[in-house]
Amino acid sequence: MTNPTDRLIVATRRRLFVVTLGLVALLVVGIGGATAVVGLRVLDADVDRALRGSVSAALARLSGELPEAQESHESTEGPPAESDTFLLYLDATGRLVGNPSGVPLAGLPDEAAVKAASSGEDLRTVVAGGVSIRLLTVPIVASDDEGGSVGYIQGGFILILHDRQSASLIAAIVVVGLIGLVGAALVTLLVTGRALVPIRRSFEAQRRFVADASHELRTPAALIRANAEVIQREDLVTDAGRPLVEDIVAEADRLGRLVGDLLTLASTDATGLALTLARRPLDLAELAAETVRGASALAAERGVRVAIDAPSAVVASADRDRLVQLILILLDNAFDHSPPDGTVTVRVRRLERSVELSVSDQGQGIPADDRERIFEPFTHLPGVRRDRAGGTGLGLAIGRRIAVAHDGTIAADDAPGGGARFTVTLPAGGGTVG
Repeated sequence: MTNPTDRLIVATRRRLFVVTLGLVALLVVGIGGATAVVGLRVLDADVDRALRGSVSAALARLSGELPEAQESHESTEGPPAESDTFLLYLDATGRLVGNPSGVPLAGLPDEAAVKAASSGEDLRTVVAGGVSIRLLTVPIVASDDEGGSVGYIQGGFILILHDRQSASLIAAIVVVGLIGLVGAALVTLLVTGRALVPIRRSFEAQRRFVADASHELRTPAALIRANAEVIQREDLVTDAGRPLVEDIVAEADRLGRLVGDLLTLASTDATGLALTLARRPLDLAELAAETVRGASALAAERGVRVAIDAPSAVVASADRDRLVQLILILLDNAFDHSPPDGTVTVRVRRLERSVELSVSDQGQGIPADDRERIFEPFTHLPGVRRDRAGGTGLGLAIGRRIAVAHDGTIAADDAPGGGARFTVTLPAGGGTVG
């Protein structure tokens, strides 16, 4: 199992990769889309230019006169030939009078285009004989003084080759874009991996510092407490000084707890939550009851009652000492958040493939946005009773590490009736309880 630092580095690298690749993908899609639009417009412009050139040349040859009627091809079936352009000559009523290109006339001439061209030229794309055709319809203006329309020229550009070129262009853009994305993904993986190396080293240096500093602080803290206890025991201070010595002992205890918690966090960060566990089948209900009895004095000191609902023979595979540590962390947290004369409830129950232990208080509860943040080191939320030496803010962080090391989970939610509830789920154990 990877340690928290590695998980953070991996998560950060994944986010950087996704964001960077997403930006590159947007850039590639934008450039590809713009290229496709420009390329297709150029192809369309070439078609329209060629079509207008053919129609303009035909108008110049006619000099305002409609050619004589030729053999009709109106009954011819099938698609137009694959030649690029063709011309149809129509009289003023739209009737075909000339088909010099010999193009099949399935769906041609286009009557809607002729009607639209009565007030000027009409340019549109139609489908005739199952083939797309770019169609330009232009009136033939008489050369006499009246200048009226004597007929129409309907020029067509068959788009078979044009459509193939358009499809090839789009396919090429897509292939190049995909190759670019794959290359960008590889480069992004390499760059993000190298960019996070200094951060990984910084995390490792910080962890080593915490572990080394904690080791160095443990002995002075123990000596301060021992010397203060000697002063108390030997009655070496006046009555006025005794409260000061008691404060020294209390703060030395707090410093010792902090040092121990820091060592626990440093060791779990270094080994990927691989706490040293001696797992064996144990009765979680019995263990919870024993731990509650042991914490009863602390509950009485805080003015809090403890109720336990724990049926017998709820077997879990766990490390006894670590599990006691976890339960005490949850109890201590509940005592801190409970009002005077409040009740802390401990429940144990058996699920289908797991066992569950919950500790509920009657305090202010935990806002939904903070229910994950409270498991981070040095996190304090409002509502903690400060009538004792403040906690280290590491208890719940250590509790989560203990739960995860047992292949379990720990989560916070609202307790029934108000307050907060912490629920620990552990794998059910088999075998004989030792």
